[in-house]
Order: sequence, then C-alpha cells, then structure tokens
Amino acid sequence: MKTSTEEFPPVTIEEVSSSGVKLDSSGLPLIPQPTSLQTDPLNYPNWLKYTILAQVSFLAFLATLNVAIINPAVVPLAEEFNIAHVTATYQTAVAIGTSALGPLVFTPFANVYGRRPAYLLSVLIGFASAVGSAKATSFGTLVVARAINGFGPLAALGLGAGTVVDVFYSHQRGKAMGIFTLMLTNGAHLAPIVGGYVARDRGWRWCFWVGAILNGAMFIFSLLFMPETLFDRPDNDSTDNVSIVGDAYRPPLMEFSTYLRKLWFWDLDRHASRQIKATDFVIKPLSMLKYPSVAFPAFYYAVTYGFASIEPALTLATIFTELYHFDTVRNGLANGVSLLVGASLGELCSGPVTDRMMRIARKRALKNGQNAPSEVRLQGIWTGAVTIMPTLLHTTDGLTVHFATTFIAPCIGMAIACFGIQIVTSVCYTYSCSDCYRSRSNDVSQCFNFFRQIFGLTLGFYSIPFGEKIGYEWSFTVFSVICIVSFLPIVALMYRGERWRRALGEPTAY
Repeated sequence: MKTSTEEFPPVTIEEVSSSGVKLDSSGLPLIPQPTSLQTDPLNYPNWLKYTILAQVSFLAFLATLNVAIINPAVVPLAEEFNIAHVTATYQTAVAIGTSALGPLVFTPFANVYGRRPAYLLSVLIGFASAVGSAKATSFGTLVVARAINGFGPLAALGLGAGTVVDVFYSHQRGKAMGIFTLMLTNGAHLAPIVGGYVARDRGWRWCFWVGAILNGAMFIFSLLFMPETLFDRPDNDSTDNVSIVGDAYRPPLMEFSTYLRKLWFWDLDRHASRQIKATDFVIKPLSMLKYPSVAFPAFYYAVTYGFASIEPALTLATIFTELYHFDTVRNGLANGVSLLVGASLGELCSGPVTDRMMRIARKRALKNGQNAPSEVRLQGIWTGAVTIMPTLLHTTDGLTVHFATTFIAPCIGMAIACFGIQIVTSVCYTYSCSDCYRSRSNDVSQCFNFFRQIFGLTLGFYSIPFGEKIGYEWSFTVFSVICIVSFLPIVALMYRGERWRRALGEPTAY
C-alpha cells in the first residue's frame, strides 16, 4: 500500500497536463483518481453525493440527539423515579459510554458487507430502543434501554467520516467533513431545546417518543435514497481510465439501473477478498492509535469536546435549576442555543477555510515539484484552540457559575467554547481521516468516537461533585489546564507529523 506522499509523486504542472492524470476544474490532479465505472462513488452525480452527505450528517445528528434530548428534563425524571438529580443523569452517561462500543461492532461489518446495511440496522435499533426508553417503568429498565439507544444509532458517528471519504475528492472533504461534524455536534445542542419544550408540554417520556418518530422516518428515507458507497479502489487506477487531458474530468453518467443496484440490502459488488475476522471488531480499529497523526488529534478532540460540549449537556440542568430556578424549557434554551450558535459560527471558520489553505499549499508545492504535507491543514486549528483555552473556559464558565452571576455570562462562555470545538472537530477529523489515512478512515473515525465517548462518560460522574467540593472556579481551571496540555502534541504534529508518518509507513487497507 502506498503512503500518502507516494499516491501522487512530485510532478510539475506541465508534467501533469501530459500524463493522463485526471484533473479538477482548476487543473490540479484529482485525489484519489476515479475509475471509469458508474459504480465508483467518486463518479456519482453531485446531487446524489450531497443527498448522501445530508443523510449521513442527519443520522449523526439524530444519534447525538437521541442521547441528549432528555437532558433538560432530568429533574422531573428524577422526581418520578424518586432518585437524586445527579443520579438521573447517569442514564445519559451510560448511553454515552455504550456509544463508544457501537461503532466498534458496526464498522467492521460495514467494511465487508457495505455501509448501507449498517446504517439501516443502526437506525432500526435507534427506533426500538427509543420506544423502550419511552415505555420504561423503572429507572433500571430505562438505563438498559438507554444503553441500547447509545450502542445502536451512534454507529453513524463511526461510519460517517468514511462515507464522506468514499464520495468526495480530497479537495472537497474539508467542507463536506465540516458539514458532517457540524451536524454531529449540533444534534446534542439542538436536543435540549426540543427536549425542554416537549418535556414541559407532554412530559419527559415524549422526549424519547420524538426520537422514535425521527428514527422511523429516517429509516424509510434511507431505504429509498441511501445507495452503497463502499468501493474496492485499485491502488493505482490512473492507467485504467480514459481522461480528458488538460480539461476537468467528466464522470460517466449514472444510469437508473445502477442506482437501483446500489440500493440493495448488501453490497452486490463486494470483492471476495473482503472477509470479516474477529480482530476487526476491536483490535484492528484501535490499532490505528499507534500512529501519532491519529492518537494525538483523537485525544485532543476528546478532551476539548468533553469539556466544551458534553460537560455542559450533563451538568447545566442541575446547576441552572439550583442557581437560577430554571424549568425544563429555560434549561433547554440556555444549553441548546448557546452551543448551537457557537458551533454553527465555528464551522464557517473551519471546513471551507482549511480546504482553501490546502488548495493554495498544493498549488505552491506543485510549482516546485513537491507535494504539500497533510499537516498544512493543522494550521487552521489555532483559532479553535485559543478560543477554548484557557481564560474563556475559566472566566466565563467557572467564575460566573461560582459567583452565581447572571445566566447570560455562562451562556456566552459556552457559545465561545463551542465555537472553538467546532473548528477543532472539523480540522482533526479531516486531517486524520482524509488527509493522512484515507484507506482506514472508518477505523480512524472509530478511534475519535471511542476517545470522545469514554472521556464524556466519566464527566457525568465527577464534574458536579468535583466543582462542589473545590469550587467551580477551580474545577474549570483544572479543565483549562488539561486542554492546554492536550494541545501540545498537536503542535508537535505540525512540525514533526510528516516525518513520523513516513517512518511508520501506511497501515494495511481492507
């Protein structure tokens, strides 16, 4: 298997124009090179590519919404089951924990039999477990249903990044991955707004009924409009295709019969070499953590996402109810609007910006007969990192909660922190999944999801007790320091990442 720097050896623009390499609209080589087959997802028409992107993004959105929609209603939930408010949040913490395991099961299955059946199965589990959660008659039963609710639907988080890589070229993935990560992030942010109103007007059980309805509708839509995107791409397919030299590549038109073929319940074009092994379920995906270009971004992303997104989702309802006497609606609005606005603004400064950075770097490198290293994209992370660390988390969240100032101050702090986490998410996902290890993008995405969910699971158990014991101003200071320390390996990657990747080589593809 070739390394990322060998996929297209250094060439000049003049050499490219006469080599038969397929070009994009600006005259740069397409990465990866498409085949001449209609079944190649890179040759899908743009309307279908963006339909697929919309679906996988909404499935990721729905998965995180399933987990977080009950958060503003933990107080009435606790009262019905006669348990402490903090204890009521454990059902969300359990769902977060099991969601780290779901992709480890679904992704190996999807790598062999196709993405489509994995998506359909996961959304069915989401529907059934949401119904079970809504009908739970005891807190123990609810915890079991929530564990399944986290395990199944969250498969989209592990598969989504790989699907983006399946259908988009390298120069398009920053924007596409940004849309995916924005929806992934904002599912948990919109959930408390929806959950707050639903819980007030219909009761907390209807938070889960809403999830069941959305999962059922999404299953029907995906059944009709989610074609298979898994494709056995040759290591070197540039000589197998007819290209339009000097002009932008024009893909073959997709026939309706081809579209119907890709809507089967499993991948009809599966190559015989694709076989499932026991090691594929945990060992192989997590083996990607031996590469610094995966382990360092995954760890930094988990830490920042945990403190900037998961921590407020788990603790805000309890804290704001005690400090400001908020009901379910105001808790939902305070949490959801703050994080939703911050993440949406953050995406404007991440995907499109880093795509442009990569394109400029590639043009400059091509003129000099070189390739732009993947680490160029990491330079776009600075805005997010500086926003998250250290004063904003400390002064706008920790101090304002500690001194019980107006609720507007911590809401502004959450919005600013979430602005930063969206930039971090988009850059880290695209760098590791697309720029560095495209052939193992699903496994890389699993590593990200595993780190994030395991780290988020722990927050639900210690964040509030820790803040009450030493004071929120000091607990958030500790969180800020952890964010700073976890960013140092990212800085090391900016300067040493390319050398480390060359030394370690390319992982074996499926």
